[in-house]
Amino acid sequence: MDGGFAGLGRWLDRHLGEQWREPQVRRFMWSGLFFLCFTLLLATAVAPAQVRVRPGQAAPRDLVAPKQLIDRPATERLRQEAARAVPDQYQEDDSAAEQARRDLEAAFAAVAAVQDAMARRDQTDGQGAPAEAAPTAADRTRLEERLGFSLPAEVADAVLAAGKGTLEAMRRDLWTLVRRELDQGIKEDQLAATRLRLGEEIENLDYPQPLRQFMRQVGSRVLRPNLIFDREGTEEARRRAMEQVDPVVIVPGEVIVEAGEKVTEEDMVRLRDAGLLQEDPWDLAGIWAGTGLLVLLGMAAGGAYLATFDRRVYEDEPRFVLFGLVPVITLVFARLLQPVSPYLMPVATGPMLLAVLLNPRTALVAAMLLSVAVGVMAGDGLRFGIVTFLGGAAAAFSVSRLGHRSDFIRAGAIIAGVNVASTLALALMFGSPPLTGLEVWKQVGWSAFGGLLAAILTIGLLPFLESFFGLVTPVRLIELANPNQPLLRRLLVEAPGTYHHSLMVANLAEAAVEEIGGNSLLARVGAYYHDVGKIRRPYFFIENQFGGENPHDKLSPNLSALIITAHVKDGVELARQHGLPEEIIRFIREHHGTTRVEYFLRRAQEMGEPDQVLEGNFRYDGPPPTTRETAVVMLADGVEATVRSLGHLTPGRIEQVVRKIIKDRLNDGQLDRADLTFRDLDRIASTFVRVLTGIFHHRIEYPEVVLKEMERARRKEGPPSRTASRPPQTPEPAAPERAATGADDPPGPAAGAGGPGGSRPPDGGD
Repeated sequence: MDGGFAGLGRWLDRHLGEQWREPQVRRFMWSGLFFLCFTLLLATAVAPAQVRVRPGQAAPRDLVAPKQLIDRPATERLRQEAARAVPDQYQEDDSAAEQARRDLEAAFAAVAAVQDAMARRDQTDGQGAPAEAAPTAADRTRLEERLGFSLPAEVADAVLAAGKGTLEAMRRDLWTLVRRELDQGIKEDQLAATRLRLGEEIENLDYPQPLRQFMRQVGSRVLRPNLIFDREGTEEARRRAMEQVDPVVIVPGEVIVEAGEKVTEEDMVRLRDAGLLQEDPWDLAGIWAGTGLLVLLGMAAGGAYLATFDRRVYEDEPRFVLFGLVPVITLVFARLLQPVSPYLMPVATGPMLLAVLLNPRTALVAAMLLSVAVGVMAGDGLRFGIVTFLGGAAAAFSVSRLGHRSDFIRAGAIIAGVNVASTLALALMFGSPPLTGLEVWKQVGWSAFGGLLAAILTIGLLPFLESFFGLVTPVRLIELANPNQPLLRRLLVEAPGTYHHSLMVANLAEAAVEEIGGNSLLARVGAYYHDVGKIRRPYFFIENQFGGENPHDKLSPNLSALIITAHVKDGVELARQHGLPEEIIRFIREHHGTTRVEYFLRRAQEMGEPDQVLEGNFRYDGPPPTTRETAVVMLADGVEATVRSLGHLTPGRIEQVVRKIIKDRLNDGQLDRADLTFRDLDRIASTFVRVLTGIFHHRIEYPEVVLKEMERARRKEGPPSRTASRPPQTPEPAAPERAATGADDPPGPAAGAGGPGGSRPPDGGD
């Protein structure tokens, strides 16, 4: 990553010297920074004011501005007045006139159609001369059905008896009037008045009364609003009007509140902005010292928890910084909203963010520490600390199983309910404020709103924290798993065989990681993207050739190996271009580790002197898997490809292949950094066997949808070979990309086969 926290870390490495690269030193540096932030936030919140006044009390003396400042209440009042002066903005709906014209023509066409039917019915002689006959009730009914509205009998008779010239003149005159009204613009609330005005204009036309009534009914129905209220445009215009208001400035020496004058809420804002609500500076030393000691104790408790129970967060710098930064952000919001009401402070934002970004247990610890901090800020430590801790605990648990970002609103409702219940419980316990008074219900209302506000802030902050720290949350993973993601759509269209293989690997990996207690959702999504690099050269991989000419037949083994191994680098580049998080890119980078491209290595040895062939030229660059999830995807990748290439599968043979591949990867050192135990490997193998036995008990044919996608892609790119209509039902001799996976040849008849096109299934991945 060029930006975000990784970029910040590199900048620190360059500018702070070698000694600052030690993890322990960096943790100490970040801890010192957070200590200053916490102390500053808490000390400024609890420091006594220079004047102890409340709204409604008299000022003990003239309170004079010591510096220039913006009079925010007066400025905001002027801005609101400017915003109210802006008229509503509307956008013209260009389709309204066209729809009105079509509806009007349809009405007159309905009349013509019924007249034609009457003429055909009433023919009286061979020359087809129509007889003079009045419309029947059936004619009137047919007309009303075509029009979609009812007509008085005399109106229907008059319209059906009218000549074509009269009807054409009526249509033309009515459209002229309707068009005039539309050109003037019709708002939703003006529609009724516009219809009345149109009816009055129709009454001035020189037509019999029944025909004018018909025109009124048609015109009333075709008229529609064509000026749509533009909410965004109105808000933008009002915002611009507010921005154009010059701020009201309080100059140094100006009296904010005169002696004896009652202090208002606006005066409190001005006094606070001027810094006049601080008490004697001599008392501040004790407050700062006590606050610093309290912060030090809280940070020591949090650090001890991480070092003992959550080493992953403790040792990973981005997560460690996040554990400190999120509470700082939470206290900043709490500090800003504290003047309104302590119960409004969105303290649950911190635990909610940490539960999603780190884990619920760590979030619960943060909720405990935050409840102490905001209890001190609010000046009512016990009561408010209890409310905030219970709300924070609810936040940590309510987001433990997220499906979509909208679930945060549900979590906010849960937090609001817990806040309300705990506030009422404490009021009942202590008997104050009384339930019959207004104060307790104000607290209840603020606490409920604070819970919802915490969810809203979490929704707003989460994407920025995800992006900056390069972390992947369950919500983000679910979004990345959507098949409509651009990169997955490209993989399906341009390399459908690889796409299908990735789905199979994802199923295997998810089941195995779930079995060993890892992040199964991360494994599934990582498997979806692990082979996206094949998009660059899809037909160099056997699963996308479908029986066509193999381009590797014309290339040297060294060049073929270079092309095959390049799909890892290509995948990383594509992932970065599409903004995939680093934890997903890790799957692309590590899913082959440093395995060998076996087929091309053997081919090179057969074509030349084996001793002169450099094995390093036929290995992936790696690195080997560094997490359990990427290691399982590596194993699932090789296992799925190998098992799919075999025929006459039995559960015993599947288990033999699975355990051989896992053993070979282990012996090759590919799993040394993955934090997997032998017990984990046994569980992974058993899970693979169970899943694959269910899939390949009878060899499944290639899905029809993938066949069609592959044929379309080949026609689009014009490959030099013909496309098979079905994948072969028995394995061919050997596959370049099968060897490219680094997966060893499976035991049995398919092992060690010969030329290109074989030991890899046509629909496998790598």
